[in-house]
Amino acid sequence: MIDAMANPTIGHWQLAYELRKLRGNRTLETVGRDIEVAPTSVGRWEDPTRTLPRLRDLKALLTYYEVTSGETERLLGLYTQAKKRGWWQSYGVGKRYGTYIGLEAAATRLEFFESELIPGLFQTEEYARAVFDKSAHSRSPEEVDGLIRARLDRQSLWRERAPETWAIVAESSLRHHIGGAEGMKRQLKHLIELSEDSNVEFLVIPFSSGGHAALERGSFVLLHLEHITVVYTEGVASNLFEDRPEDIEDHRRMMDRLRADALGPDQSRQIIRAVAQEM
Repeated sequence: MIDAMANPTIGHWQLAYELRKLRGNRTLETVGRDIEVAPTSVGRWEDPTRTLPRLRDLKALLTYYEVTSGETERLLGLYTQAKKRGWWQSYGVGKRYGTYIGLEAAATRLEFFESELIPGLFQTEEYARAVFDKSAHSRSPEEVDGLIRARLDRQSLWRERAPETWAIVAESSLRHHIGGAEGMKRQLKHLIELSEDSNVEFLVIPFSSGGHAALERGSFVLLHLEHITVVYTEGVASNLFEDRPEDIEDHRRMMDRLRADALGPDQSRQIIRAVAQEM
């Protein structure tokens, strides 16, 4: 059984956000000099995808910012949460992927756009294994097995929590014979079944639309949490998290344009069925 509350990512993200806010207009150099640490360390502590401060450094920082005792206790609680081990860490996933899993597990709303693949939460085990086998490169069979188990547990937690979920895919993602034609037919049948869930809107942008709003951007995810919204993009060299208001608004507008490019839910199911029949 997955412990959905054991989520160090959220503790880390909230702590980093609070430290950014507490610094206010002070420069990194000023804070670093005054508490006798490198300015770059202060910057890293404010980045939720990087390192946590040592406990003594965090306490020194909160004393320097003149944080009240009650607020200090709350922030130290976030620090304790951030230091815990997430359920996904036993699968050997990378730190950035683990950060994504932690954010996804706490999201109240998810918005996906995929140009070439079926989104991970909607993949069958057969399809996911075929994807990892194609892109494994230097991964061992044991590492691939760990990634598969992590994906299946992500799906289980998602179905249990049932957050509002929008998934928009380009038609090309339906037509790649990943895992062979028969395996892909099973994947498409699975998509149709999931698309009928009350919390899911699964939309397809057909070839006939003449392209889509994210042609130059590629795939991304908008994760809406209780207090923050984060954009996640996955690349060959690195995975990127963005939470600046201008980046969030840019991707919100793009998602709205993608929705306008896409077929409605019923028409999307029709095109999925048609592609499956062609196979």
